[in-house]
Parts: sequence; structure tokens; C-alpha cells
Amino acid sequence: MDPSPDLVIGIDFGMTYTGVAWTNLLTPEIFVIKDWPGLGQDAHETKVPSKIIYARNQAVRKWGFLCDSQDEFEEHEQVFEWFKIYLDQGNVDRAKRVGLADTPQSVEEAKKLTTDYLREVYNQTKRVIEMMSGPWSNKRVEFIFSMPTTWTNQVILNEFKAVIKESGFGREEMHTAKLELTEAEAVAVYTVKTAQIRFEKGDIFLVCDAGGGTTDLGLVEIAQANPDVPVLKQVAAVQGVGIGSTVIDRAFQALVQRRIDQYPDVRHLLENIAFTLSRSQSFRSIKHNFGTAAGDQSTFYLPIDVNRDLVHPGLGINRGRMAFSKSEIQGLFDPQINQIITRINEQFNWMQGNRGSEIVKYLVLSGGLGGSEYVRSKVEQRYKSNPHASAPNLYVFKSQEPRLAVAKGLVMDRRQKLVTGASALKTRIARASYGILCREPYNEHVHIGEEVEFDQYIKGKRWAINQIEWFIRKGDVIDTDTALERRFERKLKPGVGSNNRIWDSTVVISHNERAVLPRGLRQAGAKKLCVVKSDLRAVEEREFEEKNKRCWQGRRYYLAKFTIKVMIAPADLKFELWFKGTKYSRSHDPVTIQWDPAGASEKPPERHVDGFVDDVLEVPAYRQSQGMNGWVG
Repeated sequence: MDPSPDLVIGIDFGMTYTGVAWTNLLTPEIFVIKDWPGLGQDAHETKVPSKIIYARNQAVRKWGFLCDSQDEFEEHEQVFEWFKIYLDQGNVDRAKRVGLADTPQSVEEAKKLTTDYLREVYNQTKRVIEMMSGPWSNKRVEFIFSMPTTWTNQVILNEFKAVIKESGFGREEMHTAKLELTEAEAVAVYTVKTAQIRFEKGDIFLVCDAGGGTTDLGLVEIAQANPDVPVLKQVAAVQGVGIGSTVIDRAFQALVQRRIDQYPDVRHLLENIAFTLSRSQSFRSIKHNFGTAAGDQSTFYLPIDVNRDLVHPGLGINRGRMAFSKSEIQGLFDPQINQIITRINEQFNWMQGNRGSEIVKYLVLSGGLGGSEYVRSKVEQRYKSNPHASAPNLYVFKSQEPRLAVAKGLVMDRRQKLVTGASALKTRIARASYGILCREPYNEHVHIGEEVEFDQYIKGKRWAINQIEWFIRKGDVIDTDTALERRFERKLKPGVGSNNRIWDSTVVISHNERAVLPRGLRQAGAKKLCVVKSDLRAVEEREFEEKNKRCWQGRRYYLAKFTIKVMIAPADLKFELWFKGTKYSRSHDPVTIQWDPAGASEKPPERHVDGFVDDVLEVPAYRQSQGMNGWVG
């Protein structure tokens, strides 16, 4: 068993903000990084903006809060934000198709932006934690990243893991970095450990984590209600949609731009004002307080920082402040809330169709948008006035720290596993089917049209090849603490060198419903995902089982028996090779993986996982305001 880490650090890399939480495992306390460059001397913020600015030589000049300084829009500087979504090739393609200006032109460019930004996060995290716990170069450190539910193919997850490593996380000798939970899963763990609610065994709650660019939803059941050592089971596979607070920013930007476009005579005075106001601290304050007692106003005023004496009734400007009505602000939120409610209803409909009379008792909101009191009140009002049959008495509440729920949930889940041996999230639901290519004894009635080969060692024996043995099916319940096992037998010629003890096993993936999974690779619906190389070169020939010692039984050979253990995580397939009941770890890496580009990029059928770019482009008057879209200052 690997030794426990000295530090566990959870990183919630978001499209708009990034948060870092950590623990030293000596106490139950979880710390949060609040000291970020660019803040005032006494200021503390729990998350840092996911922004970066380059100088002319393409060196990083500013990042995070430093990007909010007054000289942000100097001519030689570029401001980049929201680059996380462009790690997904689908969003890059959509941006190009609709002519979205000044976005990354490739995943490679988005990877560079993300790497440079996360390198700054890493350096600051190291500085702050070392000030509290001493140098960490001689400590075992685990970095755990969350991932959006909308990242559904292996390519983007592999790309992100490479970015994490390149930016510094996990590069030191005793450090590791991994993707562990989806954002919705991390929030579920955080909720059950911190909520001021007495959960009971069997309670089902729905997580709705609405952040800057995505909203993740997950149905979870309480299997053990002890808040110190809870046990959770996923009820249904997590879902994601491109809904977030950045769409509200875009809509507000378009609202301001429409006003300005009506008065060409003053447009030159207000260049870039739509973009500037949409990113201003004043607008952020309105968003965060809207729906609270402090934010209950009939009119909201934003300083435009152009001319404090400027008066323009048509633009709603009086003494340098632009006015917005309560209904205009509501109009920014309500379309997003309506979409969130639609997705919540989908989860409730699934419950009704698949879990019969069972009900959802709680709905927990988290994330930047989910933490809005206006969002909470509107959702609560909707289900009080029109309850769903699967949630007749739904209790809607916000997580204790909506913006930190993901980062802290990551640490809480890992800490529980290290202390008790069992993760808080005990089971999850498989989002795809995974199988392994194999050969089957040929049956002329079953293997019609399949490829056939003859056995090298047994005369007359025929095999149907490229058949699929499904070891996990879409919708299966996966134990997060237990590996699946697949036993293999391979035949070896006597006296041949050790190089013939490396075998390839091909893993395939399918997003078909489990009732219509293909039997073989020639049938539609399955693609090669990766090749797993099992390397037993260090095993002596005498350690294998000898077969056909007598010549009349057939050609003599050795039989190599070994086991591949597979752990299915949201972000990865992890493999271990076991030989004679022991994890194999001799003089070399026993398992290597080669990902297949086509299969690794395979996504489930389009539903609503890639909606962010499209949602942004649906904002009225967006094209007219492209030049101030936040990518170029």
C-alpha cells in the first residue's frame, strides 16, 4: 500500500474563477487559499479570477486579480479569459463556425493559456502553503482536480492531465496530480458533510452546481447518514449543460451595446464601455446581491468612468452613472434560471420513469450562479407553486459555501478515504460501456460474417476474432473503492526469448444503450478506446504452466495466466497487472496504455453537453459587440 500523503490539495479550476483548498491530515480542518496577488493589503478572496495578460514578448505579465488594475487595456496587452472551454475541440470548432472573434484558434493555444495560468496558481499555492507548513519538496503531496461533467471524452481529459503536469502540479518527486471527481460529485460530498440538515438513510438529493460556464447536475442517495463518515451512492449518471453566469455577463454586455448603438453621436465617447461595465466590480456586486434585501432596488446605477458630469437621458446616464431597471436585471437572470429548471425537470422525469415511487427530498444549489439568492428563490418558488410528482415537498437550499463546495468537497472525499479506507462517494453510475476485444470459439450460427482464425496449437480449432466482452455496461453501478477484474490466458512457445511475453489487450467503448450493445467490432456502436500492454518479460519460463508435455496431445506450449484489474473513474481508466495473486511490479512498468485517437474522442450522442458557445451566441446583438468580447483589451 502506498504511504499516505502529507498534504492533500483540491483545485477547482473554473471558467471564471479558481479555488484552492487543502489539508495536512493532522486535523479535520480544511484551509482555503485567500491570499492572491493584486488584492489590497487587508483584502481576502476565496477564489481568483481565471484571467491572464501577456506582454508583447508573450510572457505572462499579469494574472488573476492583477488583470483588474486600471492599466489593463494598454495597447500592447491582451486579456484572456474563459479559455477553459476551448480545451474542448468541439467548442473551438463552433467558435470558428460562427465567426467568434479573438478566441483560441486551436486546442493547442487553449492549452498554452491554461498551462500558463495554472502555473501561476501553482506557484502561489506553493508559496502560501509553505509559509504555513514548511517546504513541501520533501513532503508527499496529492493535488486533486475536479472536472466539469460536460467533459465526456478521453481526449480532453488526457489533454487536461498533460496541462496539469506541465504547469507544475505533480512534477516534484513525491508529488502526484490526478482528476478525481466531477464537480457535481464533489459538491455532493461537501453537502452531506456540512449541511445544517439531518439527512437520513435513503434520502435522495439533487446537486445543481451552476458556475461560470457549466451547470452540473447529479442525483445522490444517502447510504450512511453519519456526517463525519457519510456514504453516498449515485442514483443516475451525472449530467452537464452549458449554462452559467458568463452568459449573464454576455447578455448584459449586449444590453448596454444596444443602447449605445441607438445613439451614434456619442458612440465614440463610450468605446468599449459595454465590455468594461460587464466586467466591472459594480456589475459583479449587482449580480451577487440581486434577490437579497440589500439588492432589492427598483433602479441600479453603474459608474461609466468616462465623464462624471455626462448626462444623456436616452442612454439612461445621469452624472456619469448609467441606470438599469430591476426588470432589466431580471431579464438577464431569468432565461438562465428557466434553462436550469428545465434540466432539473429532466432529472425528476428520470426519477419518475426509473425509480417509481421514490422521491427527491432536497435540491442543493452551489457554484457562483447557484449561490445567487435570486436563483434560489426563483427555483424554490417554481417547485412550491408547481411541484413535480418525483419531488412533491422539495426543500431547496444553497450549500454552506457555494463557491468553495467543489474545492473543499475534493479534499473531504480524499481525506475520508485516507482516514477510514472508504470514499464518501461509494458508488457511481457508468456513463458509457467498456469492453475488451477477445476471440470466441467459432459458432456458425452466432458468428455470421465475423473474422475467423485457426488455433496455432490445437488442430481444427477455429476462433471468431474481434468479439467484445463487455466488462462494464452503461448504467452499471461502479464501486469507487473496488477494481473490476479480467483474467487472461496466453500461450507461449517454449524456448522463445522474453520479448514474446508482452501482450496487447484492446479496450473498446460504446455509448449505445445497454440493450443494444454490439457483439463484435464489425457491428456499429463500438470504437477502440485504447490498447493495454501487459508486460511479463521478467517472469521466468518455469513460472508458467506447461501444457501438452506429450507430443501426441499437440504442440507443447506454456500457459501464462494473469489478471488485469480495471478501476473506472470519471476521468480515467486505471489498470493494474496481477500475477499469481500479487500486484506485478518487477523491474519495469507492467502496464502501458496507448490511446486510440478515434475512440478517445468519442462522445455520447449530442444532448446538451456542449451548449456554452451556442448559448453565448444566442445573446441578442452579440455579433455587433464582438469587438469587445473580452479576449482582446
